[in-house]
Amino acid sequence: MTSATRGTDVKPLNGSVGSAGEPIEATRAGYCPARPALGRDPALHTFHPVAVEYKQFRTSDTQAACRFFATAYQPGWRISGLANHAAVTHRRSEAHSMTVDEVIVQGRLALEIPASDTVVVIQPRAGSLGIAGGPVVTADFPILVAHGMPCVLHCNGARFDVVTIEADVLHKVAADWRTSLVQQTQFINWRPRSRAAVRAWQRALDYVVTTLASVDSAHQPLIVAGMANLLAGALLECYPSNLAEQDPASDLALPETLKEAVAFIHCHTNEDIGINDVAAAVHLTPRAVQYLFRRQLDTTPTEYMRRVRLSCAHQELIAATSANSTVTEIAQRWGFAHTGRFAVLYRRTYGQSPHTTLRQQSSAS
Repeated sequence: MTSATRGTDVKPLNGSVGSAGEPIEATRAGYCPARPALGRDPALHTFHPVAVEYKQFRTSDTQAACRFFATAYQPGWRISGLANHAAVTHRRSEAHSMTVDEVIVQGRLALEIPASDTVVVIQPRAGSLGIAGGPVVTADFPILVAHGMPCVLHCNGARFDVVTIEADVLHKVAADWRTSLVQQTQFINWRPRSRAAVRAWQRALDYVVTTLASVDSAHQPLIVAGMANLLAGALLECYPSNLAEQDPASDLALPETLKEAVAFIHCHTNEDIGINDVAAAVHLTPRAVQYLFRRQLDTTPTEYMRRVRLSCAHQELIAATSANSTVTEIAQRWGFAHTGRFAVLYRRTYGQSPHTTLRQQSSAS
């Protein structure tokens, strides 16, 4: 067991941000100056400022690291592959329904991160990170871990941030953002919507990290209280979700042709259109439209149309009552001929059955 971290350097990531090129033992400039230096004991050190709670942990003992990650997150993370004498350092800033952790791994380590109602974002800073079955991760590729999207992260001499935001904060920010809100905000893809959205997320995170690290800000509860809402808003902008009015046509970073295709789909949602109609509207071949949607939105035109129609059906279910409408009628009106498959897709997206949504509105009225 050791607290030493000297002598191991981390190579900067491609497109890295912040201090990604620093040696692995370095921390952010001015990061939590109220913290004392870590000793040799790997036990957790806790401090209690007015608005921010700071915790630090370091160990080179595999069993101690396993116990720590099993309790530091809920549900607990599982680690494997930690070589002898490899070290793990964990620094946490916790405030108002969120935590921002800095994790430094010296050596090889695999982290199994289960999905939960709490939303987690892994922001690479330096070193080597990879996703099991996915790409090598760079600093311009934050990783989303949310409901239905677990993750296995492979580290090799890496430094990264772990941002945790409570689901109720996301829902509150979404409610302020959209007047017509789904019952349960859910993300539908772990890949960011665009590079511009990633840059906005990184700016928000860097601001929060700097604010939480400041002694002055840490003792300003009103300032700190706004940090969770800021990150939640940046997160909702960064990743595709089931928010009814989230429209890629408003993303300035997307090609104009794609915006036109998306606008055409939204304008003709209640009509029997297909990919050939979309292609004709934007003067492209169907194959080119397929490529455009896949490259820019990581989906297909057909899947995108299905999501838009599902959102419209959801809005109608919210507005209707069981006295004047049925789930089957609403589903068929929006192009879902098979009620059973519609119900499965609806539950996966909104967290409850369409019949439950309709009954809730009937009870409310």
